[in-house]
Amino acid sequence: MISKAEFRDAVIDSIKKIKNVDTVDIGNDEAFSVAGLDSLDGMDLVLQVESKTGINFGEFDLSTANTIDKFYAKAQELSA
Repeated sequence: MISKAEFRDAVIDSIKKIKNVDTVDIGNDEAFSVAGLDSLDGMDLVLQVESKTGINFGEFDLSTANTIDKFYAKAQELSA
């Protein structure tokens, strides 16, 4: 299982790529909208994180886990 730090890094790197920015400042319990993501970006984020981590999220809707903490909990659930 991927560590939370590694998962966070994958999410942050993915947000940087999606938003084409050099830095992202978001806490683990802050909504992805804080980083400027909208619902379409959420789909891209899931795909990017899948690619970086190897975790298959399937048809996962990120709106049900809109923070790094909740997204990581879903990753743990799927990896169990």
